[in-house]
Amino acid sequence: MLVHTAAWTGLRSAEPAGLQIADVELPTNSNKPGALRVDRTVARVGTELRYLTPKTKGSRRRVPMTPATTVLLRDYLREHPCADEPTGPLFPAVRLVPPRPTGKRAETPDADAKARAARQTDALAALSVSEHEKRLVLDWTAPLRHATYSKAVFRPAVLRARRLSPHAAPSPDFTPHGLRHTYASLMIAAGRPTLEISRFMGHSKVTTTLSVYTHLFDTDDHADAMAALAELAAPAAPNVVPLRANCQ
Repeated sequence: MLVHTAAWTGLRSAEPAGLQIADVELPTNSNKPGALRVDRTVARVGTELRYLTPKTKGSRRRVPMTPATTVLLRDYLREHPCADEPTGPLFPAVRLVPPRPTGKRAETPDADAKARAARQTDALAALSVSEHEKRLVLDWTAPLRHATYSKAVFRPAVLRARRLSPHAAPSPDFTPHGLRHTYASLMIAAGRPTLEISRFMGHSKVTTTLSVYTHLFDTDDHADAMAALAELAAPAAPNVVPLRANCQ
């Protein structure tokens, strides 16, 4: 749900962590699309995560959702353990359960951190979705930490997708921030006004949108982008870990 929401709303990679239940606007008429209110971000201050106000005025915004995203979020909230708490996090904090002991000597503390992280990602990607799910612990009362989500869920899912369907899957270097670029590409391909795109993406100036995505504005041929999107719409096998737990 988080990946879909990010790709179809253009949120910055850290902004979904700041979303709360009350930030989801679902119309009474189920045929009308809803919207997300982006009013805060989450950042680590000392040893804890805190909600902070976005740095720029443009970052605080109301982002409309597609009908499909509205339906999915409505269904998601029906299953959300804390859906009745307006200030509850929309997406839960996640952490990894340590793997079972293998009998092998543990790495020394001074081992290269990047190498350790890469090996952990590869190990998680080699698991099936159900095996990966068992390694995850969700806390629906705490906000999502973007860095942990990226390492524990997103990156392994990308690598797993490449293993299962190498031709349809995204680049191995694809990051959550890439979903924001996906949104911009789709909006530009749909012919939406630059000012509208800039406002929805939270850019303080239209010139920012034009400079970052100038290569997309300069072409009328979006066939490759749409073909790739169509491939991703029908994955060969599931690779997203379901997020289910109790509100405690």
